[in-house]
Amino acid sequence: MKPALHPHEDDRLRELRRYGILDTDREREFDELVEIASEICEAPVSVINFIDQGRQWFKAEVGLGVRSTPLETSLCGHAILQGDYIEISDTLDDARMADNPLCTSDPGFRFYAGSVLKGANGLPLGTLCVLDHKPRALSEHQRKVLRVLSRHIMRELDLRLALDQEQTLRREVDHRVKNSLASIGALLFMKARRETAAAVRHALEDAGSRVRSLSSLHAELHELGGQDLVSTKSLFMRVETDLRQLLPEGIELSIVVRDGGVGPELANSLVLIVNEFVSNSVKHAFGSGHGSIKVEIDAQPGRLALLCRDNGTAGAAEAERAAKGSGLGSRVIQSIASSMNIVPKWRASGDGMELSLDGPIPRPGR
Repeated sequence: MKPALHPHEDDRLRELRRYGILDTDREREFDELVEIASEICEAPVSVINFIDQGRQWFKAEVGLGVRSTPLETSLCGHAILQGDYIEISDTLDDARMADNPLCTSDPGFRFYAGSVLKGANGLPLGTLCVLDHKPRALSEHQRKVLRVLSRHIMRELDLRLALDQEQTLRREVDHRVKNSLASIGALLFMKARRETAAAVRHALEDAGSRVRSLSSLHAELHELGGQDLVSTKSLFMRVETDLRQLLPEGIELSIVVRDGGVGPELANSLVLIVNEFVSNSVKHAFGSGHGSIKVEIDAQPGRLALLCRDNGTAGAAEAERAAKGSGLGSRVIQSIASSMNIVPKWRASGDGMELSLDGPIPRPGR
């Protein structure tokens, strides 16, 4: 049975296009979420999909191998008409799917569970779903994970919209960090408690400890709001300690700060910029697993000089992409710098990436 159109189909499609997610490249942030869903739900197939006009399009998938399929055979096209969550123990016993070639083929999809992805206006855009080739049911824990991950997906998409609106950047970044840490930390520790293999359990517990360290860093940022002036040297001594616990073995971090007092808003901005640079370096700079990251900060009354650099493999092409804000981390840095009326400068020549911010800033209390 072909899925019916949503009662507010035009508004729904308009909302979907507002997010600008259709036909974008695969991204690790979303690939990891379907991998987690597939592993925890013990399902061979997991998909983040969006129901477009005449097709369903997959932002991320495990076990499927395609990026889109016709709407006529879409199981998720039915799911978005059913509220927040749908689970079908045996698709051949469901009138909507019993004649669907994706279900009747061998092997067909005999089980479906999906948590609906909804836009800011409440209209359904698609689903995070898992599928299996045999009839079955999810546990309550697995259903909860699907719902948590689907909310995380929409928080990520909502954040990307907010990044285009500079005045809401800080609030949305904080919201993303807080909720991402809560979701990922909970999943890691739930999985560790259920894991019987000692090595895997210890690895999951170690990852959970790293998330706790990052959560501690985030909490420090929120504490800054009640202070008139913040000592940058004291602040970044704590930041350096927290960040070092997040770094893989073989990567060194050094933060050198000229002591001075700055307002909490600037302190918050500096921590976010440094955190994004360090995170990007860890993800992309060190193919060998070894390297160093150095940060120098001089925030004096009326003037800021910030230099971040690593000794990784980045070249001119990577610096150009960063300058254009092609990645989420570089867009965050550019937006924060723009709020201070400073243009970030990216440089690389094959032996590492360098980011510098240098310019006048408002004096504390003005």
